[in-house]
Amino acid sequence: MTSRTDPFTGFPGIGKATAIPNLFFTAVLPELGSPSALLAFLWVARLVQDQRSEARCVSADEIWANDFARLSFENLASGRQSLNDGLLECSRAGALLGLELSGGGGREQVFFLNNPGSRRALARARSGALPIRPETAASPIPIPEARPGIFRLYEEHIGTITPMIGDRLIEAEATYPPEWIEDAFREAAELNIRNWRYIERILRTWTEEGRPGETAGRDSFEDQKRRYLGGSLGHVVRYR
Repeated sequence: MTSRTDPFTGFPGIGKATAIPNLFFTAVLPELGSPSALLAFLWVARLVQDQRSEARCVSADEIWANDFARLSFENLASGRQSLNDGLLECSRAGALLGLELSGGGGREQVFFLNNPGSRRALARARSGALPIRPETAASPIPIPEARPGIFRLYEEHIGTITPMIGDRLIEAEATYPPEWIEDAFREAAELNIRNWRYIERILRTWTEEGRPGETAGRDSFEDQKRRYLGGSLGHVVRYR
């Protein structure tokens, strides 16, 4: 396919449109350092919008198979590599979420827009409750993060993410600052209490009563348990 030769005459009054969140222009676009990243985000947004499945995602191969997408990346210096680099940059910026699928056909990476629906689908896919592609298993793409995400923290400190827990993690991620979530996991780990309900209780207590940062590290085990759970140490056994 070649580029157009006729001049563009303008958009029609009624036609299909791709929805781009306003937050993209203020929180993400200033952080993208290359045209390939902007193109990658736009094409993922365009191609997943027409999908009707719960897991709305697209691979680099699927983007490249689109004539118009391929032409836009071929106009950049490194062509297909520009697409790969752009997807990775968008993932690092948090605009896209990546997932690696493995199965009989080898490995494939797919990308989602980072929105609540995608985060729910990813949590279900990683727990095995939602197959993204037939006969594949899902695992997160190892993309460097500025700070650990709530899903990674849960897997490292507690264990496997179930669909129900995935929904609660998404809700917590949208409610509490990332540093609060990290500190709550850390405090629970120091007490050797690896239970999500306990971590939620810490976060709710901080919201209602403020964070006891000035006394952190000086409270006894009993004091911390009483503050977050209420009652005696006997509750620890029940929650573990």
